[in-house]
Amino acid sequence: MIKAVLFDLDATLIHVETDAFVRQYIKLLSDQLAVQFGIPPNRCAEALRQAAQAAAANLDPTCSNRAVFGRTLSEALRLPAAALTAALEDFHTRRYPDLATMIAPVPAAVPLLSDLLARGVAFAIATNPVFSLEAVRQRMTWGGLPLDLPYALITNLDELHFTKPRPHFYEEVLARIGFEPDQAIMVGDDFTNDIAPAQAVGMHTYWVNDQQTLADFAVAVKAGLLEQLAHQPPVTESQAQIMPRLLGNTAALFGMVDSIPPQTWHMRPDPNEWTPLEVVHHLRESEREVQRPRLVRIAREENPFLAPPPEPFRPNTVKLTETAQQIAADFWQERAQTLAFLENLPPEAWQRTARHAIFGPTTLLEMAHFTARHDHLHLNQLCQTVGKCRED
Repeated sequence: MIKAVLFDLDATLIHVETDAFVRQYIKLLSDQLAVQFGIPPNRCAEALRQAAQAAAANLDPTCSNRAVFGRTLSEALRLPAAALTAALEDFHTRRYPDLATMIAPVPAAVPLLSDLLARGVAFAIATNPVFSLEAVRQRMTWGGLPLDLPYALITNLDELHFTKPRPHFYEEVLARIGFEPDQAIMVGDDFTNDIAPAQAVGMHTYWVNDQQTLADFAVAVKAGLLEQLAHQPPVTESQAQIMPRLLGNTAALFGMVDSIPPQTWHMRPDPNEWTPLEVVHHLRESEREVQRPRLVRIAREENPFLAPPPEPFRPNTVKLTETAQQIAADFWQERAQTLAFLENLPPEAWQRTARHAIFGPTTLLEMAHFTARHDHLHLNQLCQTVGKCRED
């Protein structure tokens, strides 16, 4: 069965003419910045567009959309980042609510979310992360969506590192909520932003348009759509998915590291379980000692035999003095080397063979996807461990 539904927000779960909303948003914000800083409104509007474009172009999984947007806006307007941050917060408190009249509820939305909740299906708001969480939550409220439902994630400017229509965005979201692509379906109104990239990563999709509405999707769910999709053969994993997946997983790790309270890192929910810090440490060590060396061997040796990886360290047997941020930064250095190696492979190298002690005959492509699944396994473990620590 499909285990997670990702929903676009604007023109999917809430009624809004997205282009008109964005135009009015930029106008109001530009006018306020112009008055506050004495800069022509058209220059402010252009700077905002440049900042949004910079965030859309970013492929650094360690740099949040907020960081890219803020840095670009600050440079374009030649204003201190702190002053602009304060101005944006003030705008979203005082002027942004003026846009509420442009949004209306979609009647099918809340009953659909309630139905998914009753079925035990996770759901997330996968809106383009170019607004702060508070700004997204305001639009949800204007559109009649309850804020107290157990959303697996509400994508936003601060937590996410990629934007639509990059497949990296969908990979990051899936890694954050703990599901594989074939376990999830993306529901959205924009084919370019929502449907095509979600299909590219291997997700199921439902295109909300003039022929099929959100209400139609709700009816289909009641009629067994999620169960039917689970019986479809999975999309063949491809070479094109590797880079977005490995980068999306890395971005998800940094998003988690930034959001976990400092006091949680050394907590152990059970004597036989790793602490959150030990999970991140394992990811780094595995990338350095197992994942990349295995790929290199397949590329350079003729049908090598791949022994099982060494047993991971037992809980509380490794003394860790580094912070999670330091370990994550080291992991990214290791992952960057892996990506550089893969990027330089000739096309035929992806089908080079190997013999795995557990999985049997395999290929470099399959092992690269196994690296991504290893990421997911431990990112999900990190989420679960932090959840247990917070319950204690």
